[in-house]
Amino acid sequence: MNYLMIYLKGMLMGFADLVPGVSGGTMALITGIYQRLINAIAAINIKAFKLVLIGQINHAWRQIDGWFLLAVFLGMISSIFLFASLIKYLLTNHSILTWSFFFGLIVSSAVLLIGNNLTKNGLNWLLLVLGVVVGYILSTQSIGGMPEGLLGILIAGMIAISAMILPGISGSLILILLGKYQSILGAVENREWTILLVFAAGCLIGLMVFSRLLKWLLAHFYQATIYALAGLMLGTLFKVWPWKSATGNVSPFDHAQPQLIYAMCLMIMATVFVYIISRVKK
Repeated sequence: MNYLMIYLKGMLMGFADLVPGVSGGTMALITGIYQRLINAIAAINIKAFKLVLIGQINHAWRQIDGWFLLAVFLGMISSIFLFASLIKYLLTNHSILTWSFFFGLIVSSAVLLIGNNLTKNGLNWLLLVLGVVVGYILSTQSIGGMPEGLLGILIAGMIAISAMILPGISGSLILILLGKYQSILGAVENREWTILLVFAAGCLIGLMVFSRLLKWLLAHFYQATIYALAGLMLGTLFKVWPWKSATGNVSPFDHAQPQLIYAMCLMIMATVFVYIISRVKK
């Protein structure tokens, strides 16, 4: 696969992870790099570190699919630095339209996943429903209770990165529930490298642990896992509902400025975007 294309897919993942309620894992799934990404991350293990220590760096690099990982993560990092301020502006000044696009993206992505893996297996459909319930709970319940200072940043990184590689569960949303979203976004905008390095260390630890579980599930229960992941995506729709008031979600007909036509257009655009991305993947 062309590494420039992988880099661009990494940028899509980074852009999505900036939006609370939207997951970079969703973009990895619809662009066709999800399973390869999980396998590559899971390959960062003790064996890989031993190969480095004995000087077999090239062998270790091949084991972890190094060029692929580098392209993905460079894309994510560059996207986060390039678009953090833009996302903040859009969510502040054009929230309904921004949320409408991502609402359409999540719905169409979940439908695409299910459509590509249709089954009559009742257990898979039950896992879909359970995924919806878990996604809803994670999207609406505050976690809180995090330590202050760099220890809290480290733990937040470990938890959030586990969410970032799950389609439907947003790392940004988890950071909000942990009370660390503004701290991390501010560190990105102000180039506070100590905070960013500690957060990155937490992310690395979380990745090495959680990716192994996902790799095993995808290898042994692929279709069931896909249905559960699609459910997680649908369960987070409550969080990205475009029309909100001070007390929660409202009907567009009860909103002072619903911008309904524009919102529907952006949902359709998101659906077309997902379709195009899925065709490019093939």
